[in-house]
Amino acid sequence: MIKLCRFLPYLVLFGLMGYCCAQDDNITTEGRGLGASADEALLAAKRDAVEKGIGTVLLSQTEIENFQVKKDQIITKTVGAVKSFEKINEGKTSDGLFEVAIKAVLSKTAIHQDLAAFHILIESMNKPRTMVVIDENNVGSDEPANQTAENTLIQFLKDPYQFDLVDPKTAQAVRASDQKMATLAGDNVAAAAIGLQNGAEVLITGSAISREAKNMSQNLGGMVSVQADVTLKALNCATGAIIGSSQAHGAKVHINPNTAGNLAIAQASQKAIEKLLDAIIKDWQNQQNNGAVISISITGVSSFRLKADVLLSLQGVLNVCAVRERNWDMQSKMLVVDVQYKGNVNGFCTKIDGYKMKSGAGSISVSGVNGQKVSLAVRAM
Repeated sequence: MIKLCRFLPYLVLFGLMGYCCAQDDNITTEGRGLGASADEALLAAKRDAVEKGIGTVLLSQTEIENFQVKKDQIITKTVGAVKSFEKINEGKTSDGLFEVAIKAVLSKTAIHQDLAAFHILIESMNKPRTMVVIDENNVGSDEPANQTAENTLIQFLKDPYQFDLVDPKTAQAVRASDQKMATLAGDNVAAAAIGLQNGAEVLITGSAISREAKNMSQNLGGMVSVQADVTLKALNCATGAIIGSSQAHGAKVHINPNTAGNLAIAQASQKAIEKLLDAIIKDWQNQQNNGAVISISITGVSSFRLKADVLLSLQGVLNVCAVRERNWDMQSKMLVVDVQYKGNVNGFCTKIDGYKMKSGAGSISVSGVNGQKVSLAVRAM
């Protein structure tokens, strides 16, 4: 039998990490944050509150003993989430940064089962606009008007999760184009571009197919058995990266094959979107804990030396975790990079606009923002 006294120093340490107490399934703790904007400071305070709340979550011996080494990993894994909060102090530091302190209530339940926490997560992500486009074939009919799967997904995302959704009429126009539907099925980067063109930051796409189960229908006294398969994927429209994917099966019986098909597609769609939501939540939690990827295009980068200076300058921005060069074209003077940033796009733009480069050779200014895509320009001295 393992002696509990061996772990008491660690448990006491975690219990003293900030003011923190457990009450039923809730944890109350305090968090403080700094940022270039009030919203960014609030996000940092929420992350700080979650980190302090980890002390009341059951952790393995290895995680406890190596907490300082594995801190980011443990925070990402935690099921703690902000359900509600109140500001207890806010202001500005001497160097102009926003500072806020909050008292937060955290939920240990899975975040998608806790609507208050999930809504705060959506707000923290600046309510990403989501577009839903599904290629649907119901018992041999692949008319663009087939929308059972889309309607099921949209209803699920709207109520109770209150996603900010692109108008379904826009999706209908995409479905009417064979070329665009082929793109959605085969090229993630091009599919993400279609979503971005239509104002989406997240694109949910895939297929819904129903077929009559001939062998099963023979013994149903005139009723028809139809089975459906739904496959979904969610894409980050700024980067083209796959957020997650899911698939599900449904089966329904009805006297009318089309009705049975619609019912089976709706059943499978409900199962599939519930699975996909878990992947979306995990991705958003990871972005909140470890930084979101911002795709950046920078004009005016006319030499290799200047490119190196720009990369070094971006790495020096507060809360930038990583800078990854994607492409540089000396003729067009265009540099494309991905920046992993702890905070939102507006916070990053506030910090980088007018930023003096490390070499003193010039400054960087913001020339455009589109979702998670930012355009910058180098201004030489």
